[in-house]
Amino acid sequence: MGVILYNLTLVLFIIPVTLRAYLSLKNGRLPLPHFQNNLVVSRIKLRKAIGVLSPILFWAFHALWLFWMLMMEAWLGVLATLVYMVVSPLLAGQIKARRIIVLQEKAAPVDEGGSPG
Repeated sequence: MGVILYNLTLVLFIIPVTLRAYLSLKNGRLPLPHFQNNLVVSRIKLRKAIGVLSPILFWAFHALWLFWMLMMEAWLGVLATLVYMVVSPLLAGQIKARRIIVLQEKAAPVDEGGSPG
């Protein structure tokens, strides 16, 4: 049951919000809408909390998930996982490129002087 729920969540919510947040940041549209902002803020907070373990855990979990989906021949799950494994690093790259920080629970770029805004 968890497999179905995670795959449906990936396809119907996580991938579209991640892709939309990536495109919004790429085009410089700030502030982000509610769900996109929450996704970016959560990603930044997670990276601050566990540091370098964040991408390691992401890749380890999703690689194992991908192999499990292949073993089960759950092709929608394989496709959804692959798409998420591509879109998620794109968003992380935009967060770094735009130098987004968490300021009062809002994602905001850092100007050249090092202060938010």
